[in-house]
Amino acid sequence: MPSTQFLQHVPHAPDCVMSLVTDVERYPDFVPAMSALRKTRDLPDGFEAEAVITFKGITETFASRVKIDPEDRTVVAAKLRKGGPVKSLENSWRFHAMSDGSTLVDFHVDVRLVFPLEALLRQKFEKAKTVVRDVFIEQAAEHCPPVGDGSKIDLVAEATRLGLVDRLV
Repeated sequence: MPSTQFLQHVPHAPDCVMSLVTDVERYPDFVPAMSALRKTRDLPDGFEAEAVITFKGITETFASRVKIDPEDRTVVAAKLRKGGPVKSLENSWRFHAMSDGSTLVDFHVDVRLVFPLEALLRQKFEKAKTVVRDVFIEQAAEHCPPVGDGSKIDLVAEATRLGLVDRLV
């Protein structure tokens, strides 16, 4: 499956948005196809978790290792064990503080699935990216107080300051 990435400005503080992303046990409440997710082991720099994905009658479970760096405001997840339909998973989030206190979310995911699942889901990948981005934006709006004034933020200048201008769409 192709990898994807996006930059998304949200009018909420980086630490609040990051805490939403690291609260993985809530994901089944709002992430489509995720029927369960639980932390299985706490670690000094994050945790291990087990996710249950259900799609068109197929249910699969896989374990991930999630590393959290509060100082860099990064969250990185990778598939933990071999086997199952998910061959590999690399997912990263970075939460950049904007000059007005809001956040530029830098998201990347690369998922490799076994054949024929990868072939079946390839055409749905772009839609899934949009759905995941939108549900996290909705959750941030619901759980994080607004900060800054998005109408006054210069995204090009902010992205240039952060070295991300080439990634703006």
